[in-house]
Amino acid sequence: MTRILETSFILLRNILICCAICYVNINVNIDFQSNIYAAEFYVAPNGKPDNSGTKSEPFGTLEDARNAIRSARITKSIQPDESVTVYLATGKYLLSKSFELKQEDSGTEKNPVVYRSETPLGAELIGGFVVPVSAFKKINDPEILKRLDPAVHGKVFVADLNALNIPAMNQWANQFKGRPNTPPELFFNNEPMTVARFPNHTWAGFKTTLDNGLPHNEKTDETNKKIAEKKGVEFVHSETDTKKLHGGSFLYDEETLKNRISERVDCWDSENGIWLCGYWTHDWSDEVLKVASIDTKQKIMTLLGVHSYGIGGQSWAGYSERRYFAMNLLEELDTPQEWYLDRKTNQLYFYPPKDLSDSSTIILSTLDQPLVLLNGSSFVRFQEIALGPTFGNGIEIRGGTKNAVLACRISGTGRGGIVLNGGTTNLVRSCDLYHIGGTAVSINGGDRKTLTSAEHLAENNHIYHFGRLQRTYAGAFGLQGVGNIVRNNLIHDAPHLAILYGGNENRIERNEIYHVVQETSDAGALYTGRDWTTQGNIIAENYIHDLGTSDSHGTMGVYLDDCDCGDIIQRNIFYKASRAVFIGGGRDNIAENNLFIECYQGISLDSRGMTWKQWNSPDDSSWQLERKAKELNYQNPPWSERYPKLATIMQNEPKAPLGCIFQRNVMVDCKQWLHVDGNVLKLLERTDLKDNIIISNNVIVENLVKSEDDKLPSKEKSLQKYLVNFESGFMDYDNRNFNLKSDSLLRQHLPDKFEPIPFDKIGLFVDEYRTVLPKK
Repeated sequence: MTRILETSFILLRNILICCAICYVNINVNIDFQSNIYAAEFYVAPNGKPDNSGTKSEPFGTLEDARNAIRSARITKSIQPDESVTVYLATGKYLLSKSFELKQEDSGTEKNPVVYRSETPLGAELIGGFVVPVSAFKKINDPEILKRLDPAVHGKVFVADLNALNIPAMNQWANQFKGRPNTPPELFFNNEPMTVARFPNHTWAGFKTTLDNGLPHNEKTDETNKKIAEKKGVEFVHSETDTKKLHGGSFLYDEETLKNRISERVDCWDSENGIWLCGYWTHDWSDEVLKVASIDTKQKIMTLLGVHSYGIGGQSWAGYSERRYFAMNLLEELDTPQEWYLDRKTNQLYFYPPKDLSDSSTIILSTLDQPLVLLNGSSFVRFQEIALGPTFGNGIEIRGGTKNAVLACRISGTGRGGIVLNGGTTNLVRSCDLYHIGGTAVSINGGDRKTLTSAEHLAENNHIYHFGRLQRTYAGAFGLQGVGNIVRNNLIHDAPHLAILYGGNENRIERNEIYHVVQETSDAGALYTGRDWTTQGNIIAENYIHDLGTSDSHGTMGVYLDDCDCGDIIQRNIFYKASRAVFIGGGRDNIAENNLFIECYQGISLDSRGMTWKQWNSPDDSSWQLERKAKELNYQNPPWSERYPKLATIMQNEPKAPLGCIFQRNVMVDCKQWLHVDGNVLKLLERTDLKDNIIISNNVIVENLVKSEDDKLPSKEKSLQKYLVNFESGFMDYDNRNFNLKSDSLLRQHLPDKFEPIPFDKIGLFVDEYRTVLPKK
């Protein structure tokens, strides 16, 4: 009887396998432990749509594989609980639209649908065109050669995109922030090339603004007239409505400028358009503005593009010159890696960084959609796939649950890298993201009104060279929503911030962050602000070091701007982080158990809510702090239960920075450990300030009313412990191992409740997806 049953089982199994193959061509493996079939599909760049999808007859596109899975599920040859894997062969997959998965393409928690490269990062999804090396020819047109520097004749090549059936692209808009509004971008061997610009690697500047571009009145017009007369120029507006925001004007050449550029500007041909990328007023606000006209006799440049802050205003950093560079100029195509597209004739000019050869890969990124879009799908994994170059985002996950991006490489994007928007418990793990145009990973999930967590997680990712096109407020992470986690990532090399965050009860922990805020001022590695309701966020056990370009006082480690409230900053290490923890007028913020080493300031707290006219102003919606709180029903559950201090804020001196706690911090060789202004000094008795250790004899309070004290008020002095000429006793200070030696004297002076900082557990780690750690 047993033998009959065994024979029947084998026969039945074979019948089922044959049925499955009849419905759809798949490879079938049987898991005898779970009795669940595992379906495998194969895709290759040289595959064909009428192939069976097997390894020997692969599909040609991801859509072919997706559609085969859908069909197999309809015919029941793949069951709902069956494991499905799609293997992508090594090669380039050129996408002209997003590869989209919907709810019907979901897997299950035990058996997700997996899309993966057969060899790690061998499969490359590209949003654009490959331009063959053979398409680039020497330039023979005498008019073009006349516009180029003779030194680059024979080094700059041209490709006729019309002959390659690559469509002509629209012209750029008059103004844009970051990435141009229309493609393409050029890549050589997966490295982004530079649109021809001047200066090549530095900035031009201007001091004299003839018209700041802000709405005019009689007083403004009179002031501008006097400035022009003083400079000996006759400045006349073109057909511009100066009562509205409009393009400004400035002198582009003066004797006192650091970089005289008249020789170059005077030979530019503006017929095809010239754009200036600049920090026009604030050193945290970049924008690209089109030039309207250039008066080469009077050295006046007038802008067509409009900047919302105007141009030439006083910056927080107080620089004497505002800075910009010119771009999209054939005349300035004079250095390797530069390119220029004549959008009228569709001719691509390129100065390659090295000799062109058969192994060279040249790509024009044109796709303005995400390469991959998970639109409501759940339990889907993308693993070990390379995404980019592309002009849009790499991967967008909209909604869904327990989707995962694992060990992928996202590079060369025009917008962001990975976007998690909505849904719950989605994962980004052990990926490399670099050469990102905007924000590398954007996370927004959870319900703020009900304070329901999404629990998205991004961990063990290496992210660098982000904010490449959008130079400000485009971090390695943009973190919003409720209850999401950014953990154990390595983040470095960017012009502005590393993490822009808000929302509630998000965690930023065990990340290493360095060499950010490299181009900006009044900026922080971690930044949030101007919102009372972003409560409960925790910044813990991060190593934040070597920020800014110098000992700039406009660089912050953690920047709680414009009355931000309710953050917890604990067990972090700040090394050479300038103003390490900067609290701009907020309340109920906690900085405890942190280690500050060689920072300009350890902690700074000011009272801008008490002194700035914008506070809660009806004229500035971004400053309407009470309105933002009311929109979340903050005086009723669950908000009033979770954040009782916020619920009563309007009855408790709402402008004052009350309720902050600074305790159990250790300061080593910082110039100031605490910086407060005159108003805060009077409120220190209402700030919980205790058990802080200060090593070295540094300034304690620098009062913003221009007096300096080296002592706190007597009633506060006993709450600090000063150790002058004291050896801290780190394991290896020179090599930045800030673990304490077992016999360190500092250990004996630490407060009883001081918690060790797990320095060795910060940053990347080895796992099944990241087997080797990158060198720093």
